[in-house]
Amino acid sequence: MNGSLVFSALSLTKITNPPKRVLKVMRREDISEEGTPRYEYFRGVEGDVVLDMTDMRGIEDMGDRLKVLPGTPWSDVMKYSVETFGLMEASVGGSVAFSDAGFGFNEFGPISRRVEVEAMLSGQTYVGEYRGGVILSVTLRKDPRPLEYRKLERDFEFLIRRVRYWFSYSLPPFRDVTVIKNGDKATLYVAYPKSREALLSEKLEGMTPTSPYSFELGNYRFRYFGELRTESLSGTQFPDAEKICLFVRKDVTRFVVLSSTPLDFPQGVVLYPYSTEGRTDLFQGCILCGRCVSVCPHGQQRGNKDYTPLGFFIASVNGREEEYANCHMCGKCDEVCPAKLDIVGRLKGKAKLRSHEIDVVLNFPAKKVILLTPISRELKKELVDVLNLLSSLGMKLGVLTLNVPLEKLVKGELELSLPQEVEQIYTLTPEEAYYLVQLRSRRVMDVSFLYDELPEPLKKSVTDKRVHRPCFYKGRTKGEEKCSFALLELVNGEPTSTPSVGAEITLCPLAGKKLGIPSYLDVITPSTEGKQGARGVSDEILRTFKEREKVMKDMEWYEGLDDTLIQDYVRGLLRGVLKGKGVGDLISLYLGLGDLFKSSEEEWLLKIIEEEVRREIMN
Repeated sequence: MNGSLVFSALSLTKITNPPKRVLKVMRREDISEEGTPRYEYFRGVEGDVVLDMTDMRGIEDMGDRLKVLPGTPWSDVMKYSVETFGLMEASVGGSVAFSDAGFGFNEFGPISRRVEVEAMLSGQTYVGEYRGGVILSVTLRKDPRPLEYRKLERDFEFLIRRVRYWFSYSLPPFRDVTVIKNGDKATLYVAYPKSREALLSEKLEGMTPTSPYSFELGNYRFRYFGELRTESLSGTQFPDAEKICLFVRKDVTRFVVLSSTPLDFPQGVVLYPYSTEGRTDLFQGCILCGRCVSVCPHGQQRGNKDYTPLGFFIASVNGREEEYANCHMCGKCDEVCPAKLDIVGRLKGKAKLRSHEIDVVLNFPAKKVILLTPISRELKKELVDVLNLLSSLGMKLGVLTLNVPLEKLVKGELELSLPQEVEQIYTLTPEEAYYLVQLRSRRVMDVSFLYDELPEPLKKSVTDKRVHRPCFYKGRTKGEEKCSFALLELVNGEPTSTPSVGAEITLCPLAGKKLGIPSYLDVITPSTEGKQGARGVSDEILRTFKEREKVMKDMEWYEGLDDTLIQDYVRGLLRGVLKGKGVGDLISLYLGLGDLFKSSEEEWLLKIIEEEVRREIMN
């Protein structure tokens, strides 16, 4: 089921029972049964079976015409010069199905009367003027003649009187006559082919040239669509409206009225079914634009639009937000939301995430440190390799662990408190950098994704390949942007699949494991084959102890008299072995002391080894 909850919203203030089935339609062959088409999210018609056409998008340029798929928004069409178009946020198919007015209304009438459709009705395909059914494509005419555009800015009531006067005695041959009131500013716009200018000279008096214009819904929470007789048009019919768009024609004027608060209308004003009803903002400010749907990794993870912020807000009507809130808070929804809602903040308040913690404690502070968190808890080998590499390049780094539950890190529910000497934090994953930037303490502390700070030759070994760019990466390296769902799985434990990517390398080590391709760490760190490593260092320590076994046995005579004698001797042996070893190998040794020296029955000896390894790391 793909988004049954999402399609229960029929307008900003009207919700019904979810459909029984939703069929995602990207081509005609996907329509396996009759259903109710949905071309956009902000308006629709109830149906037991919904055909989701919102992602059926695309434009084919056929010279003098365009063939447009029904889910395509008008904003995508505007780079072409077409005879008629609708509201920028509306879909082409939706404008035809709902018989919208738009640019060219004076000359052509509703958009549906000027376009040609390919549609299915009762199982049969037809081509021509729309007469119902499921729209598969819309053919728009390009305008072969250049248009002239004029405007007049005056009082709203004055402009209403002017257009009403025009239409009271004739049919002015304008392509379009539109009045827009935005706050206290009102403007009359007209457009016409240059060849008609002589016929319009009297009406154009006082008007000034302007650029081509378009119409937008914006982020208003209360939207009213309807019509009234042009002869009865008056500015008093839209009291308290914040924005008004009037598409004027001789017999009828279509309108879009927008407001942040609910409005009432006098008799004679006809409202369409998808207009605001009542006085309640059902969806907590969400305007059902659907922009979050196309960018949401959580919805992609589940293969279900209900798990996007759009589904989250619609679920809030019945108090079911928690079912859809368990995402990794990437913030992509906040970036595209035209209503400027704090979506991530609301998701955090409802999400129930997993509470994994890192299973080691590393406390080797320095001015610059790599910080290991619950997100990178399985990247210990990668940490060791990169520390050895950077150490060989003269880059001295400390290592710290952030021992907090994963949920608190993702939600930002903790205070980032690190040793005072730390000035720069590096992370192995872009996700950690994203979360930590938001947690920085008040003192100066930079947080960087390690890849972005690498020397250019190392970066080039990555960018020479086809790169996968993960959700959280904010740097400059270009690549294929697609969520691997690796972090989402870690955070919410919800079912997912492995997406297909064409990249050869990823900037996220977690994604690399999920996608089965190398990460940048795999590429920049040299092979450890044939190198000593932690096991080699521990074997060297044990060999050294074996070679000095007689001396150490003889020194047991001093036990109880001067315990420091044998301890100092052991420390000297250890320092000889550890000196010059790579910091990564030392960290690896430190992490594995319990396993590498588990045969040692002397607790004091293991304690001294730990102290000396730590000392060498700090040095």
